[in-house]
Amino acid sequence: MNKSRQEEILAAALRLTHEQGVGALSVRSVAAAAGVGATTLRHYFPSQADLYQAVASRLVTNVLSDLDITDDSRDPAARLYDCLAQFVPQSNEQMQALTSWAELHRLALGGDAGVTEILKSGRHASKEALLRWFNTLADQGHVAPTAIDAHITHALTLIDGLNLDLHLYPDHIDPTAARTTLRRFAAQTIS
Repeated sequence: MNKSRQEEILAAALRLTHEQGVGALSVRSVAAAAGVGATTLRHYFPSQADLYQAVASRLVTNVLSDLDITDDSRDPAARLYDCLAQFVPQSNEQMQALTSWAELHRLALGGDAGVTEILKSGRHASKEALLRWFNTLADQGHVAPTAIDAHITHALTLIDGLNLDLHLYPDHIDPTAARTTLRRFAAQTIS
């Protein structure tokens, strides 16, 4: 399998997502954007769900980094906060991404199975990042290994709630307030 061709197709799918939104993703539209036939696209992404999963995973991994989570010379709560803060918009461009995030949830709640798959894949990639961060902190003795699953659930719930509030109530909460809440969560999780 030609990895560069697969990356070209994925890059075209990501461009299409950024330009027209997730609703524009289909085998035909991505194939056209990548300049390949649908059969070629299906060779690299056998199902639409495979394509959605690859797009969602790449969208999340393009945003989330492990930063310096392994640097045990830094305060563990500060390292955790730095990683968690990546989930909250920090610029106007990222605030526009929040509108797309909300639109994805609206479409999924309306029964759009493709969008639901994208959200599930994005959630899975987010959980994987959180698992890496919490496992690192557990290995360093800052978090109880038995509490990792609960911390991940709490973090994702908090992040979703903050992003929903940022989208619905921008007059009552801003990214700075959301990051302050995440900082408190990180401090409480480590202490």
